Amino acid sequence: MLLLAMTSLRAAPLHGELARLALEGQLPAALRMGGDHFERLQRTPDAAPQRAALGQLLGRAMLACGREEDAEELFQRQLRHYEAMSRHMVRWYGAMDQGAMLLHLNKPGRAIDCLGPVGDDARAPVAARVEAMAGVAQAMLRAGDCGSAMRSLDAARNLAASLGDPRFAQLVDCMALELATLHRERGGDALNDHALGSVYREGASEAPDNTLMHQQLGAAADAVRSWSPLVAARMDHLRRMLAADCTGPAAAAQVAHQLAWLRDRRLSEFETQARIEGALMLMGRGASHAASELLAPLTFNEQQMHRSRHALELQYCQAKLHQQQGRHLDALRLYRLHTQHAVQSLRTYAAAGRAPGFLQQAKAGGDAGDPAKLRLPLRYRRAYQFMMDHLTDEHLSVRQVAAHVGVTERALQLAFRTHLGVTPAEMIRTRRVERIHGDLQAGGGEAGVLEVASRWGVKNRSTLVHNYRSRFDETPTQTLRGTTEDEATATRLHG
Repeated sequence: MLLLAMTSLRAAPLHGELARLALEGQLPAALRMGGDHFERLQRTPDAAPQRAALGQLLGRAMLACGREEDAEELFQRQLRHYEAMSRHMVRWYGAMDQGAMLLHLNKPGRAIDCLGPVGDDARAPVAARVEAMAGVAQAMLRAGDCGSAMRSLDAARNLAASLGDPRFAQLVDCMALELATLHRERGGDALNDHALGSVYREGASEAPDNTLMHQQLGAAADAVRSWSPLVAARMDHLRRMLAADCTGPAAAAQVAHQLAWLRDRRLSEFETQARIEGALMLMGRGASHAASELLAPLTFNEQQMHRSRHALELQYCQAKLHQQQGRHLDALRLYRLHTQHAVQSLRTYAAAGRAPGFLQQAKAGGDAGDPAKLRLPLRYRRAYQFMMDHLTDEHLSVRQVAAHVGVTERALQLAFRTHLGVTPAEMIRTRRVERIHGDLQAGGGEAGVLEVASRWGVKNRSTLVHNYRSRFDETPTQTLRGTTEDEATATRLHG
């Protein structure tokens, strides 16, 4: 759903009305209008860029409406329009179309092979690179590789900041929140026998608590509501599912409400995904009967279920439901199929090409060496980085940091306390004295202690000594002279 919104944003400068319909979730109307417009453009000379952007939007809308054969045919026709632009466009946009199809078919390893090179290519349009990185994150999530998925979104968010349209960055933030929510739901104890369960639970300690995520999802929905009711509806649904009182009948009613919303708009593929996602959430909350009713349209024919691109999840759900109904032999048979399917999926994912370069850079860059930053949600990593970039500013304040990332001071305080166990102000003080400590260990040059400290925004001697001794159990002067408290004491005793 959110990747479709990303494609719509890319198409908006050339096809504003169609992009608006897609962002509102009115895909059948967009397909009718867009189909007529696409045929007219076929007869218009020098309209290759318009045809290319329109075809991408229409193809992804077709996938969302369950029309994969029409989408595949359109993607083949698109190659002619890309060739009319340049051979690079054939490589970039053709790979993105193929990646979208492979994601639809639930083949994450092959999707990464298509989308990763686009995200890596600095010559590709920036908006297309951002979408490719987000698509890689979606593929990694489906393979259970949640940590790499979040790093991919981090790279996408950093690149999106260079675009003139802030909606791209807002959408990446929404994707990160969606990933964190699904990660939390699938990493719970109630679903710990999922064949990918250990992978889904990897890094679970880094996931925000429900209270903070509930606030973030609400803020994200409000931020996008004016330009994408489709994305806002997704954020609102996830937020309501995380509510403390969303259990039993209330959870089932919320899932039913979401399905009705999707069905009214004839978004059949999104409806299928919502049924599986909702069933997993309901089983995690002990509402097995409601989960069974939710899955009935997808599981009534077992042979079709095993051939489905969603077989991995459907087999697991059915195995759990049979177990709870006392049908242990049926449960064991389905769980074995589920496990075999999961092993095959992991092998295919592992056999895919090398990890995208942008992901390797993220691992080798500053994030890999700073675990504190990685423990924060995506938006608050930006707050952390802003703090690190402005440690030399003596006027740096929590209010200034909160304003930079568009959150309240209270939300910023809560995020840092939840994930790092310290307040933002405490983190600033700690990082400053660590920088001062490093400079003093290096000798400080010709500068004295206060001059070194002032480079890092600290100009009060008593504040410096108190914070420094609390962190390193020695004074700044002792570090500069290369002595410790014990050495100083010994010198006094023997002096």
